[in-house]
Amino acid sequence: MSDWLSFAASFAVVLGLLAVLLFALKKIQSSNLLGLPQRRMRILETLSAGPRQKIVLLRVKDQEVLIGITPQGMTTLTTFQLSAEELAELDAPAADTSIQNTAPLAKRFADLLKSASAGNQNKNRS
Repeated sequence: MSDWLSFAASFAVVLGLLAVLLFALKKIQSSNLLGLPQRRMRILETLSAGPRQKIVLLRVKDQEVLIGITPQGMTTLTTFQLSAEELAELDAPAADTSIQNTAPLAKRFADLLKSASAGNQNKNRS
């Protein structure tokens, strides 16, 4: 009986670790921590219109596309052309916090190490 209990506990731990790993991979992939190139198509918003119907707003290059999704298929409802001001806002350099969020993981780690070593040097001088 104890063999079955240890087997079930081990299996539960493996499933839990798998769930945590999949969640972490999804977060890393969506937040661009690895420094991969930005995707040309992004989902901006989704709205549930019924039990099996959705309305999705996508951005593709310089257009926003509104799509209706049903179990039978997908339909383009309308498209919106982004203005020059909106395009300039998207291409403009972001504030330091947003740049830090999109930087590759290795660069962020190196910056963290530099700031930590600079802090230690200041403490040693005091």
